[in-house]
Amino acid sequence: MSIRQIARRLALACSLGCTLFAAHRLHAAPLASADFGTYADGALVGQNGWQQYQTQTTAPLTVASGRVAWAGGATVNNQDAFLPFPSDISQPASGTTVLNFDMTLSVTAPSSSNPSYFAALNTNNTSSTSGNFQNARIVALAQGTGYVFGARVNGQGGYPYAYGTSELTIGQDYALRAEINMVAGNANDFINLYVGPDFNSLSLYATAGYVSGTVNDPAFGAALLSQFGTATVFEAGVSISSVSVTQAVPEPSSIALAGCGISLAVATAYRRRSKRTAQAVAA
Repeated sequence: MSIRQIARRLALACSLGCTLFAAHRLHAAPLASADFGTYADGALVGQNGWQQYQTQTTAPLTVASGRVAWAGGATVNNQDAFLPFPSDISQPASGTTVLNFDMTLSVTAPSSSNPSYFAALNTNNTSSTSGNFQNARIVALAQGTGYVFGARVNGQGGYPYAYGTSELTIGQDYALRAEINMVAGNANDFINLYVGPDFNSLSLYATAGYVSGTVNDPAFGAALLSQFGTATVFEAGVSISSVSVTQAVPEPSSIALAGCGISLAVATAYRRRSKRTAQAVAA
């Protein structure tokens, strides 16, 4: 096979490989999804896979006019509900696993201080309390005449809340994305929190990560809506129209990219050789 034929075949392989690479980067696998506009009015638990978390049944979460809402201000743990993933997502042995935890919502009564999370991801995809924990916690804290969103990787002290600085408007709908980066190795996970009028117009709002101390990096198994509150941990009032969690498909190995580079290098070398040959003949 001539060098020219090899160059052509490698260039074709590069084109196909790079196309597949781009497709993989754009693909996301759904783990949990709820558009409450498609739900029947009534109890959330029992609809489309939603289950009650633990045993609290007071103030049951309810769908009304396409939204799940609660007023906030409770000083006890009212009903929580979770939507399980097909399987638990564990920490990667290498590289980074990225989950997008998305919500469309408005905040009607932000926490005045020491906020309790209104949404999170459970460690596993069951209601069992054994080994379960709430990670990727999302809160709304009063600021000025509005509020700010905050997030933390999990509930351990080494992963504190990080808040945005841009004041948001009470009662206005926002698209909220917690981009959860599960990075191989301990104490290096982080969350990029994005906010915008819709998911096509998101801006980076805050970044939450490790600060100090001993922590355990989280696993994830279910999306959770929480009405937890106490006399010292304050529950926010929210109105949520959609919730979803997706996992970004891992990028292909560097071998595929290296193949693209090699094929391009061979093609470039062939062109240069052809050009020198043509110049020599012309001389």
